[in-house]
Amino acid sequence: MRVSTTFQHQLSVNAMLDQHAKLTQTQLKLSSGKKYLTPSENSVAAADLINFQQNIKVNEQFQVNINTARQRLELQESSLGNATETIHRIRDLAIQGLNGINTQENRKQISKEINQLNEHLLTLANTRNANGEYIFSGTKTDTAAYSSLAGNYSFDGEPDSHRRIAIGPERSLTDADPGNQVFGELAADPLEPGSISNIFQAVAKLSQDLQADQPNSNSLTDLDQAMKRFEMVRASTGARLHALDSQESLNADYILENQATASEIGDLDYAEALSRFNLQQVSLQAAQQAFTKVQNLSLFNFL
Repeated sequence: MRVSTTFQHQLSVNAMLDQHAKLTQTQLKLSSGKKYLTPSENSVAAADLINFQQNIKVNEQFQVNINTARQRLELQESSLGNATETIHRIRDLAIQGLNGINTQENRKQISKEINQLNEHLLTLANTRNANGEYIFSGTKTDTAAYSSLAGNYSFDGEPDSHRRIAIGPERSLTDADPGNQVFGELAADPLEPGSISNIFQAVAKLSQDLQADQPNSNSLTDLDQAMKRFEMVRASTGARLHALDSQESLNADYILENQATASEIGDLDYAEALSRFNLQQVSLQAAQQAFTKVQNLSLFNFL
């Protein structure tokens, strides 16, 4: 079969272009670090990579949620720890006020300090996190949990509501407790010492009785019940913080596992790619040399 000079020339050009395209693709892979530049190179691997990347993103969001929940729970724990210390001080003052050697003026002075401590308790109940959310308002995080007007207290949050946050594929927990479950339910007058659930009302009643020089030892029961309630909430808070630590570790392991598998599927083997790149360079040079020789293949060169 006779092969024309033009056909030989075209074959050489095609070979050179093919080697150049392969070399360019390898260069792009070396630059990107990816084994596949387009899904069409390996559709199965591309689909697997998408799944792994989605799994990683979902679990990274769980880690963000865990940090958010941890901040709120740690703030709740800190606030309740402060509140417990405050009630201890109020209890000490109550015992002091119950002492029969006190004059009415002494009890009025004790009452004033107790009022200040009660205001501090109210401030703790309206604690906000770094995002400005009220942690004891239930799901109404943009509203202060408690307010006081002329000695009358009201819970302005959402009673008995909990904000749940996902921390794992099938796991969620509450990141704070509503104020009515922490500081006690409000009750209408008349209030009887020894049976007052809400800590603000209990302390206010204690202060009023001291102011009137009629202290009631049953007020100590109200304070003790409040501290027990705080202890229960703090224990629950600690358990949730432990759960966050445990789930965070599981999520981190899962993310690493997915990243490792995705890397194995989609990341470039640089040693193999560099070896291929060098071979392709040699092949391109050979194609270029062949093209040069084909160009010189003419009968006129021998006449």
